[in-house]
Amino acid sequence: MARGSRQTYAGRRAASRAADAKAKLPVNSVAPAITGTETVGQTLSLSNGTWSNTPDAYAYIWKRDGVVNAGETAATYTLAAEDEGAVISASVVATNSGVSAVADSNSTGAIAAA
Repeated sequence: MARGSRQTYAGRRAASRAADAKAKLPVNSVAPAITGTETVGQTLSLSNGTWSNTPDAYAYIWKRDGVVNAGETAATYTLAAEDEGAVISASVVATNSGVSAVADSNSTGAIAAA
């Protein structure tokens, strides 16, 4: 019998853990959305979107021209001078009992000067 197969204790435990993780995995049905005025100095907000399997925590990742904006981890983002002309997007990481999934938001247009 193959090691790690469902016929062994280790195989049954691995299959059980995989099934448990799949049952907890948050599934996004409505994408997160960025709202707000796309002008330097204004604040953008990111919705969580809609998820099944009731996530118990959310984390936020903001991006400028597709590059992660380190340190920006809140559901809001205040546009700074370096954002002028850039396109802002974001991702929401939903976690349920230690199992996480990511959903991407819409992108803004080019950010206008103040």
